[in-house]
Amino acid sequence: MRISTGQLYDRSIQAVLNNQADLSNIQQQLSSGKKLLRPSDDPVGAAQVIRLTEEIDLIAQYKKNYNLLTNSLEQEETVLSSVNNAINRARVLMIQSGNGIISAGDRKAIAIEIGQIRDQVFDLMNSRDSSGKYIFAGFQSGSPAFSFDASAAGNKYNFEGDGGENEIQVSDNIRLQMNNSGLSIFEDVLARLKSTITGSVGATSASLALQGQSAFDKFHENNYDAVNPANNEFQVSIISATQAQITNVGTGVVLDTVDFLSGSAFLYNGLELNIEGVTGDTVNFQLESSEKKNIAETLNDFANALNNDNIGDGDFDKALSDALIGVDNSLTSIANAISKIGGRINVADSVLASNLDLEIVNKSARSSIEDVDYAEAVSELSRQETALQAAQATFARVTGTSLFDFI
Repeated sequence: MRISTGQLYDRSIQAVLNNQADLSNIQQQLSSGKKLLRPSDDPVGAAQVIRLTEEIDLIAQYKKNYNLLTNSLEQEETVLSSVNNAINRARVLMIQSGNGIISAGDRKAIAIEIGQIRDQVFDLMNSRDSSGKYIFAGFQSGSPAFSFDASAAGNKYNFEGDGGENEIQVSDNIRLQMNNSGLSIFEDVLARLKSTITGSVGATSASLALQGQSAFDKFHENNYDAVNPANNEFQVSIISATQAQITNVGTGVVLDTVDFLSGSAFLYNGLELNIEGVTGDTVNFQLESSEKKNIAETLNDFANALNNDNIGDGDFDKALSDALIGVDNSLTSIANAISKIGGRINVADSVLASNLDLEIVNKSARSSIEDVDYAEAVSELSRQETALQAAQATFARVTGTSLFDFI
């Protein structure tokens, strides 16, 4: 095959240019540290790098979400711990106020401290996070969770938020709750369950008092009917001088037969009944519906009872029992909330550890695809330099040859 002088020049120039381009690529790889300079270098590898980078960026966002979550939960836990400590102090004061030898002046002093604790708890219930949002207001976090209305005829401390619970994504498949609504922690707390006498037939006198709250609570839980109020009424029928029968008025079911003595009290599922009557007389009592009262309202009611100079011993004892049950139920609700916070933090920590492991794996995989092997690249640089020098040398010799040299 005959090769013209023009072809010889073109091929020699192209060889030099190709070697220069290869040498330039190696230099760029060494300077950038990246083996893939453009998608065309390795289309499959480039696609894998994009996918891995997206996953690494997503994990970075999950780590930011983890920090937001733990900061929020830790702040809420701190607030709830403060509320818990304040309520425990109030409980101690309540027990002190029930001491029979305490004076009216001492009750006034206790009322002052109970009032201060009430105000402290109310302030904590309206705590805000670092961004100024109310922690316990649910989705209504732009306004206070609880309000106070001194002129209200009923409850003066009321929940103004909702039951919304914000969640945040901490992994591809896991979302964790960032806050607990004050509705579940503070507002939906059961007050003391009660029972009252509704009427009697023939009995000379009848009284009822709660003496075993836990036993009565269990009886109330097993027998209260929120749908049919008639099933919440019970009748004590004196069937002999020594026995009485207890029947559910609504269903007609006989629940129990108990020992009875006219004018002497007897216990039935935490209720102390004292009936003076004869065979055939009846006394009816009913289970009151369960009421809910937030802790600020409970403390306020008890402070009012302490400040009431005209309250009788019996009414004060009832107010004290109401307050202690309300406080204990609130403490249980707060303890449950703190436990849930701890559980979510543990889950978040576990997810974070998994994310960090996955991040290391993804970065290693991406590095193996796109990062340059410096030892290999330096060797390739030397090879390309030699190739370029050879191309340049041969170009000079070949292009220097002419037919006229042989004439």
